[in-house]
Amino acid sequence: MKLHDEEVERFRALVDYDILDTGPEEAFDDLARLAAYICKSPIAIISFVDENREWFKSIVGLDTDISEIPRDRSFGAYVINHSSPPLTVANPSQDERTKLNPLLNRHSGINYIAGVPLVNGEGHKIGTICVLGYQPRELSSEQVSILNTIARNIIALLENRRLLAESGGGMLNVSVSREEPKAENGIGEFTESGFFQAPPENGSESREQAESVEETAPADEESAEKVRSEIHDWIERLEKQNRNLSSVCEMDELMQASRSEEEVYKVISNYSFSLFPEYIGALYIYDESLNYMECVSMWGGEVSSGREFAPDECWGLRLGRVHEGNYVPTELHCNHLEDGKNFVYFCAPLLSKGHTIGLIHFERGPFTSEELDQLDEDNSYRRHIISTIAKLSGLALSNIKHNETLKSHAIYDSLTGLFNRRYMEETLKREISRVRRNKDPLGLIMVDIDHFKNFNDSYGHIAGDMLLRGIGEFFKESIRREDIACRFGGEEFVLILPGSSLENTLKRAEQIHEDIRKIRIRHKGSYIDSVQVSMGVVVFSEHGNSAEVLLESADKALYRAKSEGRNKIVVA
Repeated sequence: MKLHDEEVERFRALVDYDILDTGPEEAFDDLARLAAYICKSPIAIISFVDENREWFKSIVGLDTDISEIPRDRSFGAYVINHSSPPLTVANPSQDERTKLNPLLNRHSGINYIAGVPLVNGEGHKIGTICVLGYQPRELSSEQVSILNTIARNIIALLENRRLLAESGGGMLNVSVSREEPKAENGIGEFTESGFFQAPPENGSESREQAESVEETAPADEESAEKVRSEIHDWIERLEKQNRNLSSVCEMDELMQASRSEEEVYKVISNYSFSLFPEYIGALYIYDESLNYMECVSMWGGEVSSGREFAPDECWGLRLGRVHEGNYVPTELHCNHLEDGKNFVYFCAPLLSKGHTIGLIHFERGPFTSEELDQLDEDNSYRRHIISTIAKLSGLALSNIKHNETLKSHAIYDSLTGLFNRRYMEETLKREISRVRRNKDPLGLIMVDIDHFKNFNDSYGHIAGDMLLRGIGEFFKESIRREDIACRFGGEEFVLILPGSSLENTLKRAEQIHEDIRKIRIRHKGSYIDSVQVSMGVVVFSEHGNSAEVLLESADKALYRAKSEGRNKIVVA
């Protein structure tokens, strides 16, 4: 087909939808808002491109009186001609394709625009869905995938809109999402790729059949009402799937805002149950050291899968993708289910950069063999949602683990496991502010290992590190939960004791001074007796009313203890 003929067919397809120059419709605005949310962009536009112009059906996030622009200056014309969508332009005011665009010139702060085409079932690109923003960026592959899904939903909305008008039901104002109903009613169906098409006739797909709906529709009112009812049923299912997609977006937003793994576990449980209330489920986390999956959360009831199992027992983990049980002809039943042959289930691995983080498991049952044979469910959309949940959950948990690792490096001493000096200084300032407000006491003990250099010279630095590590463990076991033990530097340590008076702080120092001598280090097959320590004791605000002064007072008391012969406790 020549280029001119292709353009004629494309324009004819657009005209058939009777969408140009129509008024605002909430359904299109909903889809535009969803696109903006998914792509984390402030602006989204749904437009249609005819022979001479790009006409805007929906603009959200931008207050403008522009409803159309010439085609030769439009971004949509480039999108429908672009061979590999999405088409993304950063700094559109400088790009040859967009610098003359009237809409972008009117709103000069827009610094990026990205769009995918609206492609109908016959492959004609009739318009675009675009997102715009004020900071240059690139859309992720997941965002592009969902943006294409929204584009298919727009086509589905146009098809339903047209068919409902042809059947005499008028135009509907609804939100839709991807749907794949079966063409048992002679109206049409959604293909595997998400497009709406007329039903096949004698094994072929016929556009003429869709155009002749009005001619072949039953003449009596009862049959016409049946057609309208079927279309409404489709739309209700589409709306439900659109709500599910919005719930997944909310779920992702909450997981990204979570500060702990436990918070992510709760979000996954709540939303999984909300999205699939007919299923019970469980969340498993992989314990790398023990090489097993451990259940950390369940919803809807007790799953038949064990509380703990080896990764090799799950086909989803072995395959690295969502695995369905008893929905498709297969004998690959997961061994972690008590009786996998009598359940319908999904196992969705949580992965990050090729590493296993966990598993989300959904199941229904048990069923008899006869009941399983009677199940007739199309799970492509459900599998897509579960796969998306698993990807987002894996990413959220991976981010939290990464942040916890960074935080650990930032506030902990790697050798002793105690807090480091930076954290101690910040915490001491915070604690002093708190006890000052509450008029509570606060004690501080500075500890130094006596003759530590001689210990290193005698036994070596490895033994010295073992001694420091042993003292770190001793402090963690000896202090209260509210106390804070830190490595101040080298062989010096600081203990912060909130709520401790001078008398109590001195008693604690004496107890620690006595018990620390019992530490024994095993080195080269024999035990080395622990060394002695010197201590400086201070309290707020008797020995200082700020963190800096208090630490200086403790350091002076410690210096006195060492200068007076070491192995002593001195109060400032």
